Amino acid sequence: MRSYAKKLMDTAILAGQIMLECNAESYRVEETMNYILSTSNFETCEAFAMATGIFATLDDDCIDSITEIRRVPNRDTNLNRIYKVNAISRQLVTKEIDLDTAYQRLQDLKESEYPQWLKDLGLILMCGFYAALFGATPIELVIASVAAVIMPFIYKLDPKLKLGTFVLNLISIIPAIVIIILIQKHFVPDARIGISIVGLIMPAVPGTAITNAIRDTLRGDYNSGAARAIEAFVTALSVAIAVALGLVLAGGANPL
Repeated sequence: MRSYAKKLMDTAILAGQIMLECNAESYRVEETMNYILSTSNFETCEAFAMATGIFATLDDDCIDSITEIRRVPNRDTNLNRIYKVNAISRQLVTKEIDLDTAYQRLQDLKESEYPQWLKDLGLILMCGFYAALFGATPIELVIASVAAVIMPFIYKLDPKLKLGTFVLNLISIIPAIVIIILIQKHFVPDARIGISIVGLIMPAVPGTAITNAIRDTLRGDYNSGAARAIEAFVTALSVAIAVALGLVLAGGANPL
């Protein structure tokens, strides 16, 4: 029974970790973890999620109490992975799969579905297409994409250096802004670089954090709501500072 309880706890913690890393709302993380823990029918099955960590406990007369805590410092948006974790938890509850199968499928989700080069290419193209959404001409779209080439290389430094979102945004956006301005000054003087800059910074805009802050707050989870609101503010501030510093270092842009 002890080994079963430990495996159940590991499964719930892993599911919560994956969802929190993918920017799921705190209440949704708690619901999924509680779904998994409730399959044991133990007397005490509780899960608690915050913006940066998860907690869970199991207790019953037939086992020693088990409590686990896991910090989740890194987050990125992946709605598809959130959906898959939800699906696995519900299949476990309805007994379509057993606990070992659920744990293995969650482990498989930790691996990326796409190769790194494809994600890097997607980021570069996304910056250009965001510019297009704001009315960029083909040349302005290309300028945004060319400047974004530097960003994947800088993002690769974060796992090793643990830079944090604020510093990472600064050192990735500033050189990209400088590149955009230099391209306009020396090659395409008629380009509206404001649109290219907007396209460049759109992937860093904390839209998901703002939305989750509102959703968590409206559901009464004020700790997570406040934490996500602060995260959104700090991220937006770092983007604004990066753009300003990039403009200053490049000597400003040609007015159009």
